Amino acid sequence: MTVPWLPLVNPYRLVALDIGNTLIRQNRPGLYRALGLSESEESLDLGVEPFGPSFYRFLTGCSTQEEYLEEFEQRFQGRWTKEEILQAHREYLLPSIPGMPELVEAMAKTGTHFVFFTDINPIHFQRFRDLTPGEFDFIVDAVRSDQVHALKPSPEMFQAFEQRFGVPDLYLDDRMDLVEAANRRGWHAVQAGNPAALRHILFP
Repeated sequence: MTVPWLPLVNPYRLVALDIGNTLIRQNRPGLYRALGLSESEESLDLGVEPFGPSFYRFLTGCSTQEEYLEEFEQRFQGRWTKEEILQAHREYLLPSIPGMPELVEAMAKTGTHFVFFTDINPIHFQRFRDLTPGEFDFIVDAVRSDQVHALKPSPEMFQAFEQRFGVPDLYLDDRMDLVEAANRRGWHAVQAGNPAALRHILFP
């Protein structure tokens, strides 16, 4: 595959790739709207953003999806059914950021092996797949918080990646604190943002 802005030799053979706000947008208002909450109720702490203890356990694989939904239902005294809670969590994510599927695909076709490196839970990982059919399906390897039982930037997450795949040539994440933590570890990390700007940073 010939892409004008890609070099003849791809310098990024192994890339660690975040998901939320890197490949797709997170959508906190959508979560609230799906639960029928008004704007005046958006200050209600659902424990999702920022993470509450229950969501933290779910993100780190210390509780199952059913246990998490049960706890959520009980915490709000049955205000919503488990199915309503599940659907609201699905609405927390939006489709892919325009330009990112094309950037990732172009790099993959010139030899980049992508590995998801992400804080995520089963609901949101499945929703990510549902929202991006055919866009990132070729990426099958992942280091996920719910499988490692830790969140980035914990040493456990970095170690899990390195033990399975080695040190990546590049790590893309929207959060600057995680980019900085990775760079301190000796990784080459770049903050993801506008795909066109990111392309120029990676391939000047």
